[in-house]
Amino acid sequence: GGRPCHTSCVRMSRPRVVLRAALLLAGGAFMLWKAAGSHRAARQVPGADGLLLDRLALVWGLVGALALATAAVALLSLRSRARRHTLQLKDKEWR
Repeated sequence: GGRPCHTSCVRMSRPRVVLRAALLLAGGAFMLWKAAGSHRAARQVPGADGLLLDRLALVWGLVGALALATAAVALLSLRSRARRHTLQLKDKEWR
């Protein structure tokens, strides 16, 4: 009888959204810090090991940037917006 799980609407309370955004900010900042440290270490390691560290730094940096972008979108969802009426019937002619 209910809606399929992939189409269900989930409404989160403001404190939960703020908590999720804070955790994403902390995780994203940590991943960027880890990426910077790995990139610095990759310069000192010659050969294939240095290349692997550099590639890991790139992946960690991308994950960190994605987490920060997700946190920004979550925080933007908290701003209050005026309700808009999308259905306007004043221009329609009824028969």
